[in-house]
Amino acid sequence: MENFTSDNSNPGQGPVNIPDEIKVYNIFNQFFIRWANQETKYAKLSPDEIPPLDIEQGIYFFEPFEGILVIRSTKEFEKFLTELACGKKAGKDFQKLGLYLEMVVLFWHLFVSQIWRLDTRVIKPAILKKSIPADWPDRKADSGCTVFIKSFALEIRLWANLTAEEKNPWKKTS
Repeated sequence: MENFTSDNSNPGQGPVNIPDEIKVYNIFNQFFIRWANQETKYAKLSPDEIPPLDIEQGIYFFEPFEGILVIRSTKEFEKFLTELACGKKAGKDFQKLGLYLEMVVLFWHLFVSQIWRLDTRVIKPAILKKSIPADWPDRKADSGCTVFIKSFALEIRLWANLTAEEKNPWKKTS
């Protein structure tokens, strides 16, 4: 995937670059080594493939342009995170620790900082929500990657320049 420039501009900073899949992978790998002391392996998958992954979090963001970042994996991966953090076998309530959600949010902060040199404390707040492929824009993601951590797949997808229709599933609900 090539880098391209978003149609939207960051006031005073010019066009906004969309990272290619290798850049997304490198940032996630750096993050995961620091956060969980685990290295990831890059996997080349067709952008048309949607592997069955049962946990998915999406972030609908507004700066530097309106976009969606989705991170997907499996409940077994979430259990693995819990076992890494606790140093013992995860119990039935392992999801209560919220480690997958924590990982997504912390990665988001690093991603925005490294890709767009923005501080997430001062930009318009993003909306975090559970996601499903039916919520995604009906087109190929503008960037993203798939990684393996041990034997667990994790997928990251990024869409930019959203249409009004693509934004609808991501708007806040009451």
